[in-house]
Amino acid sequence: MQIAAPLLENPMVARLSQYPHHRGKTRLDHVKEVAELSFYWGNRLSLDYTAIVRGALLHDLFFYDWLHEGPRLHGFRHHTIALRNARKVTPLSKKEEDIIKKHMWPLTPIPPRYPESLIVCLVDTYCSIRDYLNIKGELTHGTKISVKNKISRRIHGR
Repeated sequence: MQIAAPLLENPMVARLSQYPHHRGKTRLDHVKEVAELSFYWGNRLSLDYTAIVRGALLHDLFFYDWLHEGPRLHGFRHHTIALRNARKVTPLSKKEEDIIKKHMWPLTPIPPRYPESLIVCLVDTYCSIRDYLNIKGELTHGTKISVKNKISRRIHGR
């Protein structure tokens, strides 16, 4: 929370609570979830968890309902918009910029440069898939959930 608080208190970041994102979640809910789970893995892997949390909180910093408005090919473009907006909120390290720019890899042609960027990219993908499949639970804090089993049950209606 010490890392996240200054960004979460910023009015520009707080505005994300006004935008829907995935299946009933706001964009703020989503970035907080990605930051929390990325922090867990970054800390566990002895990575720069400060850059991870800051980059994760800013990775989707855009202000439109991407399902109904915004630029064409949103998935290929919003990371550039988020980076431009993030630079208005706070100074960014090279790692934080890379996290924001590359969080949609492989839709971005250049892969993440830092392991911290890859963590946020993978966690963002995991959270998004879980939201769309409506899978409950998290893969942290000792809770063991087989995503494969959850997906299989959802497909087969069990």
